[in-house]
Amino acid sequence: MKHDAPIAPAIVEQASEWLMLHWGGELRGEQRHAFAQWQAADEEHRRAWQRLQHLQHTLGGVPADSARAVLRDTPDTQRRAALKLLGALLMVGGSGYLVRRSEPWQAAFAEHRTATGEIRYVTLSDGTRLDLNSDSAVDVRFSATERRIRLIRGEILLTSGHDALRPLIVETAAGDVQALGTRFAVRELGEGSRVDLYEGRVRVTPVHGAAVQMNAGDSLWFDQRQTLALPAVGANGSSWTEHRLIAERQPLGEFVTQLSRYRPGLLRCDPAVSGLLLTGVFPLNDTDAILAALERSLPVHVQAVTRYWVTIKARV
Repeated sequence: MKHDAPIAPAIVEQASEWLMLHWGGELRGEQRHAFAQWQAADEEHRRAWQRLQHLQHTLGGVPADSARAVLRDTPDTQRRAALKLLGALLMVGGSGYLVRRSEPWQAAFAEHRTATGEIRYVTLSDGTRLDLNSDSAVDVRFSATERRIRLIRGEILLTSGHDALRPLIVETAAGDVQALGTRFAVRELGEGSRVDLYEGRVRVTPVHGAAVQMNAGDSLWFDQRQTLALPAVGANGSSWTEHRLIAERQPLGEFVTQLSRYRPGLLRCDPAVSGLLLTGVFPLNDTDAILAALERSLPVHVQAVTRYWVTIKARV
């Protein structure tokens, strides 16, 4: 039934952000209007919020005073981790099987994971370097015959260690990406996966499709049945590993889409200014500073209803 179906991850995150604001106290006028707009925009928004209210009731509710104390006294990273676990319960249906098999549940208990805006580096037992982008999760399963990394969510960049006897494989929902001595990124996109190859070669094998070999500079999208070649990898494609976003005459709309991956809540760009061209190097450790820089360098205004509801519009 539709009522019991899983809810999309992006909607779960939005509902959790609104919960944070409600726990923080009564919404102000603009916030109340934005919340009403969010609920009215999509039936799935309303279903997510209704399920969240039901979940709170099932768990015994959250006293307002206690919730505000948690928001005031608990570090932001811990608050967001708690909301993510709540979101994991919200996203799945009522079935315990669905809970165990759902992506948010698996991500919450993944071996390596990052929060929104966090970037991590891990060196695996074979010497492979694993970089995790914002809001990513993987499980590492090394055996005597293969080195397998399961990408549950988000994006990773791998610089493969040498092991002639055990192939290094990234497993996605769409299929496998096998390294042939290389440096490459894999991103889970929901409807498929993307591979950007910076050095060496990889073999991409969709679950129900023919294998395709990629060479350095290639970029490819694939789902379970087909592959699609994309424009060549850009020189700045992996700049996130250095905590930077680099724009070279990039349309503002595209840049904002990238930036939204590193900032909690909703970050949108008005179509009227989405075609403005942007050039610059932007440090990812402070997205508020990036938004301020956009206002200084372009004829735009950053309208923030809350920190979690931001729209970039034309400056009046």
